[in-house]
Amino acid sequence: MYILDTAVAFFASMLASMGVGGGGLLVIYLTLVKGTEQLGAQGINLFFFLFGAFPAMCVHLFKRKINAGILIPLCFFGVAGTLFGYFVMTLLPRALLGKAFGALLLVSGVIALFKK
Repeated sequence: MYILDTAVAFFASMLASMGVGGGGLLVIYLTLVKGTEQLGAQGINLFFFLFGAFPAMCVHLFKRKINAGILIPLCFFGVAGTLFGYFVMTLLPRALLGKAFGALLLVSGVIALFKK
């Protein structure tokens, strides 16, 4: 089973690097195939994202493609949004969170399918 998990992680990483949304596919795999709880799968996905985001950030810093003037406000609002989202998550039932996440994946997939 480790071979399948490694292959799925590799292909999800490859798709994520191309902007396809491999992280969402990883969550679907973890919940439907592996039986991982929804919030656990999302946590694994966030951890998984770090291993792709850090090298990408290093490349963009090296190529000077990051605007430092906007980086600090983006980080501030990103952390604030994360804390707000976590607070809201603690108030909502887990079943509703799972359905909302599924709806988000469905809507974003349909938009990506029809967007030029």
